[in-house]
Amino acid sequence: MLDQKYRLEIRLLKFQDYIRRKPNSPFGYYGLGVQYMLSGKPASAERMFSHALKIDPLYTPAKLGRLEFLLYTRKYLAATRYYQKNADCFMKKNIYTLRIGRATSQLYCSRSFFRHMGNMRSTFVFGERFGMLQKMFDSNTGNLVAALLLAMHFLKQQREDARAHEIYRSCVQMPGLNDKLRWDLVQILSKEQPAILEDPAIACMFEAIPDGVGNSEYASFLLSQFIKQQDQDKVLKAFSELQKKHLYPDRKTLWQYIYFCRKKNLWTPLLTNCCQRLLSCGWVDGLLADTVKELKVRGLAENTREMDALLSLYGYL
Repeated sequence: MLDQKYRLEIRLLKFQDYIRRKPNSPFGYYGLGVQYMLSGKPASAERMFSHALKIDPLYTPAKLGRLEFLLYTRKYLAATRYYQKNADCFMKKNIYTLRIGRATSQLYCSRSFFRHMGNMRSTFVFGERFGMLQKMFDSNTGNLVAALLLAMHFLKQQREDARAHEIYRSCVQMPGLNDKLRWDLVQILSKEQPAILEDPAIACMFEAIPDGVGNSEYASFLLSQFIKQQDQDKVLKAFSELQKKHLYPDRKTLWQYIYFCRKKNLWTPLLTNCCQRLLSCGWVDGLLADTVKELKVRGLAENTREMDALLSLYGYL
């Protein structure tokens, strides 16, 4: 925690120095604004984003910063209008839409987002505002911010009517979504569209195995898609999470995991667990035997008596 705070202070000083050296560059003010946002100083951040846009009104990163500021300070209608006003520049690069999806969807795990619905007065105002959001969405279904805010609102209300499903479908494949939000969208849509649970394009958009996935079949599917992506961090994280949840991938996915780890030269205790699981299922071949031997040589396989007995039974020891 102290290291993180120290690094943040260093970045603040660096951007302040950058501004002193290059006062006419929007980048310095934008960068300082981002650091202020991370420091929990949104008002200071907004001033920096505004200054950057005074220097260059077309500087998209600063526009993104202002949009994130509006979302952070719960100015949801203003954020929706601001997105609509600047939609053309936001849609020019995938990284921009990724950031917008991330900034908007992270509200889904924020207590403050739904706290408005916790008392009568705020609920009334919130309802009116979402009525306006629906009108804005109807006038332009490509408004990512409006669609996501509506989707989160409808999910909280547990709405499953045609109108809600239209919004859910428009959001489920948006880049940058919080995993919990994407998983909740997948679950509610799968009631009418079971095939969505077999959609590799959606599976690859998860960053990890989302909380709430208690189904080893879908967890296996996600891990297999991460392996096909060749994303080392996602694969290792996903397998580790499955172990913690006492979920095991199917045998085909376990084999894919072994091939992936050998190809990437990833020798870890997780690979030992994978081998143990396959051996307990009675799936034994030369590759598995060689993998176990290599793990033992590297000191990554302990208490291997049961594995040795099985390998010996099949003639590999």
